[in-house]
Amino acid sequence: MTSLTLTCIGRQQNTHDVVSWQLTPLSGSLPPVLAGQCITLHTEIDGQPECRAYTLSSSPQDECWQVTIKDVGRVSRHLHQTLQVGDEIRVDGPFGDFNMTALPCERPLLLSAGSGITPMWAMLQDELAKRPDADIRFIHSARSPADVIFADDLAALAETHPGVRHALILEDAPADHPWIGRLTPDMLRELAPDLLSRHVYLCGPTPYMAAISTMLAELGLPPEQLQQESFGLPPVAPATTTSDHFWLTLKKSGKKVKILPGQTLLAALEVAGETMMAACRAGVCGSCRCSTKGDIERQSVMTLSAQDLESGVALACSCTAKGDITLDY
Repeated sequence: MTSLTLTCIGRQQNTHDVVSWQLTPLSGSLPPVLAGQCITLHTEIDGQPECRAYTLSSSPQDECWQVTIKDVGRVSRHLHQTLQVGDEIRVDGPFGDFNMTALPCERPLLLSAGSGITPMWAMLQDELAKRPDADIRFIHSARSPADVIFADDLAALAETHPGVRHALILEDAPADHPWIGRLTPDMLRELAPDLLSRHVYLCGPTPYMAAISTMLAELGLPPEQLQQESFGLPPVAPATTTSDHFWLTLKKSGKKVKILPGQTLLAALEVAGETMMAACRAGVCGSCRCSTKGDIERQSVMTLSAQDLESGVALACSCTAKGDITLDY
């Protein structure tokens, strides 16, 4: 994974709590990227290094990278308060398998909610740059008109590309808005009557993802026609065990950390006051890579090779203990 220093050349307020930054290299060119991929931003808060992964909202055709971030969470809030035009920031990436290259199709349906619109916006721009007449459906869910990211840009793009049809599903909207509430099977059937012949790309908060993926399955969409992305792994079910906790021993210091059944290695470390690099916290970026000895269960193996798995390498944000283990990072 590439690590580079970028300069902020633009900052744009998208909504009341969402900002986009445009980033460009100090010298040379940006690495190749696929629409929908992520990068990790590194910063410092109160003297401590912090990092988080964010999806690029720019397309591969753009000369700079753009990240679009909602003011939620410690790192995101810090970036909102501090990252200005002219500042430099260290970046890792790009990475991630959520893109149309992995599951290409002629007639995509993009379903998103909240900040989940960022990879969709990148993929939409990229697809139209390649196929200006592409037949694309874009259905986005948000709380209110004021919460819709890229609203004007999306409307303008749809106006200049007849093949793009988009709809906004709003929970709080004027009475004359056609789609009020949350996305339902009836809405989906009306907005995409040819649903079963399309490939669906899905991104948003975990509850939205779970509800929509279930809905799509009930409507008969074959699982191979769905690709989805979400930062935030689904809750890990508590392990069935007679122990109320296990012990996680840190190899370098010998310190023992209590870890509960079903608790991730990262969560146990942070509860104990330990600091570990962690960006996406969804088993995607690989920043919390660690070595383990003992009985573990991985919820994600992205970025890990067969040799890694055999030697006990795991992603701390998406790995639980099934017994006492030793951890090195």
